[in-house]
Amino acid sequence: MAGSSVLSPVVRVPLAGFLAWIMPGLGHLLIGERVRGLIILVAITLTFWGGVAIGGVHDTVYPRARKAWFMGQVCTGGHALAAHAWGESVRGQPGSYPGMKGHWQSVETGVVYTGVAGLLNLLAIIDALSRADLAEPRRRPGGAGAATRNTA
Repeated sequence: MAGSSVLSPVVRVPLAGFLAWIMPGLGHLLIGERVRGLIILVAITLTFWGGVAIGGVHDTVYPRARKAWFMGQVCTGGHALAAHAWGESVRGQPGSYPGMKGHWQSVETGVVYTGVAGLLNLLAIIDALSRADLAEPRRRPGGAGAATRNTA
């Protein structure tokens, strides 16, 4: 985004990290890396929601039963919060849709998919933070103060 160079690093770096947590890829989009941001968005979103589809919304993102996995899942931010809210809304309802509750093998597979998506997003958050810190323009007008290389 062209406006990211206007933001000071004090604002840009935490904002990129927060946006990357809320929705995978948004931190990269903020700093102008559109292709990387879209690839991260699609890959992590499909991995997470594919896991929810495999395991069923009822038990896949369930912090009371799988605290360690939930810590990984919550790294996907908005996806995990939405899936958890959806699971809580159908949990305990009599006659809830049977497809919302999976069999134990498929639930475990879904938990692994969603946990891996969260850990992948943790790497993407770290990448967005480091790239946002380096997002300053490297060339200065007139060459004054430009970085020099040792060519010897």
